[in-house]
Amino acid sequence: MSDTINTDLRLLAAIAYGEASTANDMDEIGGIAFAVANRCRAWGGKTVSELRAADPNYAFAWNGSNQRFNKLMSTPDDKLEADTGMKLAIEWARKALTNEGRNPSNGAFWWDGLDFKTEYATHAKAQRGFKWGDPSHNIFEVPENKRLMIKQWRVVNRKTGKIVDGAERGRYDSVWVSTAAHGSTIFWTLNPDYLKATGAKAYR
Repeated sequence: MSDTINTDLRLLAAIAYGEASTANDMDEIGGIAFAVANRCRAWGGKTVSELRAADPNYAFAWNGSNQRFNKLMSTPDDKLEADTGMKLAIEWARKALTNEGRNPSNGAFWWDGLDFKTEYATHAKAQRGFKWGDPSHNIFEVPENKRLMIKQWRVVNRKTGKIVDGAERGRYDSVWVSTAAHGSTIFWTLNPDYLKATGAKAYR
């Protein structure tokens, strides 16, 4: 590694390496690195360390129990190239931080691994509603969960001070939409229709 591996670069690489499957799929590792960096850029240009502080539940890998994450975090700079997966993670983290080249996540801010299949019945995305951006993203062969939701503007009655429903603000059929799938990982963004109807932030 010719360039300096600073704290943020190492942290991002460790997330990508730790969250990806052990197959060390290039696009899976790259997609995770880009998803994190995409969210950092959208959320006021946060560093990866700042993102971790702002949303500690964002990535499971950094909670201390993920062996791959811990391994990359503790491996000396001059030893990283010896491991194919860690080398890929550093390379993709560097690209993601500079927003260079293709983005395997296809603009995602979030991802899910095998737990999306094994914990499908109680998974937050499955419960809140999601749909496939493309049928090829359904790598775990689970049904999408769509349902029409209609949101109305909240209007204050000036005479009574009570909040009443006003005109329709928007409607959506899912909260999440998949953007890509690589290896054992599905990538997600919030549905634009959901953002419009609720006024939510794309990065939150």
